[in-house]
Amino acid sequence: MRQDLAGLAMRAVVRVMGEQSPVTYRRGEDVHQVRGVYQASHVGLDPETGVQVRSTQPVLLIDARDLPIEPRQGDEVEVRGKRFKVRDPQSDGHTGWLLLLHRTAS
Repeated sequence: MRQDLAGLAMRAVVRVMGEQSPVTYRRGEDVHQVRGVYQASHVGLDPETGVQVRSTQPVLLIDARDLPIEPRQGDEVEVRGKRFKVRDPQSDGHTGWLLLLHRTAS
């Protein structure tokens, strides 16, 4: 039941806050179109102190059910005409992935 609720919440977040155009996710020749919520910077928590940490690192939140492969470091993402490499894919433990990105040349 918790997984179902998490899935409904994730779908709503992506539908309301997500990019208008699909995001292109690449691993080599394998290409997928997914919906996602892109942020040029985000606020996270230091896991040791619980203090908020502001970062200029871009992130992309995606629904794991929209991507038939598990994200890996080094995969590529194109959003808003910009290319990024996945620096650190972090599962939310339910149905989402938060992808910490690194800008590459367009």
